[in-house]
Amino acid sequence: MQKSIWTLLAVLFSVSILAVGNALAFEVVTQEMMQKEMITETDLIKTVDNFIILFDATSSANGMVPGKDVSRIQATKAMLQERNAWLPDLGYTAGLFTLTSTGHQEVYPLLPYNRESFGAAIDKLPEEGSGPTMLQPGLSSLRKPIAGLSGKTAIILFTDGSYSKVRGPKSALKIAQDIAKESDVCFYLVSSATDDENQKAVEAVSTINSCSRVVPLDDFLDNPYYLAGGLFVVKTNVYERLTPMVETRVDVNNVLFDFNSADIRGESKEKLDMLADFMKSNPDAFVVATGYTDSIGDAEYNLALSERRANTAKDYLVNAGVDADRVVTHWFGALNPIGDNATSEGQQFNRRVEFAVGGLN
Repeated sequence: MQKSIWTLLAVLFSVSILAVGNALAFEVVTQEMMQKEMITETDLIKTVDNFIILFDATSSANGMVPGKDVSRIQATKAMLQERNAWLPDLGYTAGLFTLTSTGHQEVYPLLPYNRESFGAAIDKLPEEGSGPTMLQPGLSSLRKPIAGLSGKTAIILFTDGSYSKVRGPKSALKIAQDIAKESDVCFYLVSSATDDENQKAVEAVSTINSCSRVVPLDDFLDNPYYLAGGLFVVKTNVYERLTPMVETRVDVNNVLFDFNSADIRGESKEKLDMLADFMKSNPDAFVVATGYTDSIGDAEYNLALSERRANTAKDYLVNAGVDADRVVTHWFGALNPIGDNATSEGQQFNRRVEFAVGGLN
């Protein structure tokens, strides 16, 4: 899927933040309905300060992507080249390492992110893996460079869940847990696991903390918004200007939640039903559901609560007949408030799931 950063931002900007006035809860806007241009002022807010990509260059990455005439290692390299072309430079520290049969090898050492230099490093990645998958040494060898970083770090690991066991007191899961205790990290596992044992091993890592997650490789390859949501979020200010335009978009007001709850309220079900009907009538469209909380309580708890809210909204749409792979979820806790957290009214606006619909013709 060829996507530019402008396409990405256009989709994310389409979420309506006008929660007052006479705006409808759900509205499909076309040229025939109104002649208005949406003017969007934007800020990109990074959700992590650093990211490390651990690229699997072992023989286990040579398997084919299901339904495609390309190996997983080739598809992953091509995907990284594509997404590096639109990743905004928000002042990250970045690293690109290959997972090898002896641990990891630096391709782009931990340095300030530079698109051109990082792209040149991606070009050096192999297109055929070799040797056993030594995941335990690979993870252990990351502990020292991660310890020297400040702020939050995303570790993006491509894996099929399999690895060659080595002597030592700790499993790969225990090593990852230790890293999370020592440093402020989130694990993003891009999984090509197929058998039950490997899938369970991958899923276990996603339980280390609330910001860690697992994304199937097929979904990650087809939808660039998974990587975007892991590294930054878009803060928007939208207003209208009367002007001739040709546009189709979907405005969905935020779904609000009670305090400390991830249950869909009765008044939200009608707009979600309408969104589900629209999705079923437009098979090329997809929706991004992003969960948030107010600022009350522990940050880690709020992050987990915002995840539950995003997943509750997704589950509702799936139960209404929308394919699960057409609903992308992100969650950011109390980040990016739209209301004043010092007031009960503002807190209510912040306990929300935002929706953005993309893929419209």
